[in-house]
Amino acid sequence: MSKCLWLVVALLFLGCARHYDSPAAELGYLKGSREGNTSLYEVSFSSTVDFLNIFEQNKRPISSMLRCSLEGGEVSMDHEADQYSASGLVPVTQAVRHGDAWVYRSALSFYESLNGGRSMRPLKGDELRRVLQGKQFVPCVYTATAYGFKSYRSGVLQIPTADILYGLNE
Repeated sequence: MSKCLWLVVALLFLGCARHYDSPAAELGYLKGSREGNTSLYEVSFSSTVDFLNIFEQNKRPISSMLRCSLEGGEVSMDHEADQYSASGLVPVTQAVRHGDAWVYRSALSFYESLNGGRSMRPLKGDELRRVLQGKQFVPCVYTATAYGFKSYRSGVLQIPTADILYGLNE
């Protein structure tokens, strides 16, 4: 019995995720534009934190994304929470440093969540215009994961809705 108890305790400790020392990054919108004739919207933004080293020095994140809520509220990490969202990968190894900030890019795709978050459907231009109507900003956050660590979440990036809509008209 005591051997089983020690095994359970050991498994609990092994399953615990470590904390990281990086603060929640302050993000700043730099520019955005539509990528050619695709439905992708490329966003450039600055960060006060080097995302390559948020967990440990040179411990690259295994997942690195910019996630946005097109519904204008808080950005949820739950795929089922928002009916309309946007997301894109953030390649952290291609960051450019400008003074005290790092500059990153992400190609966002806009979609509607279906079947309780089990599937997604890309939004067409007219649908995206309807969803964004009356909103000034689209809130986004950077999220990352690494083996053995709790998930990282940045501060909020506000993308001007007018820039997204302008990109649709290009």
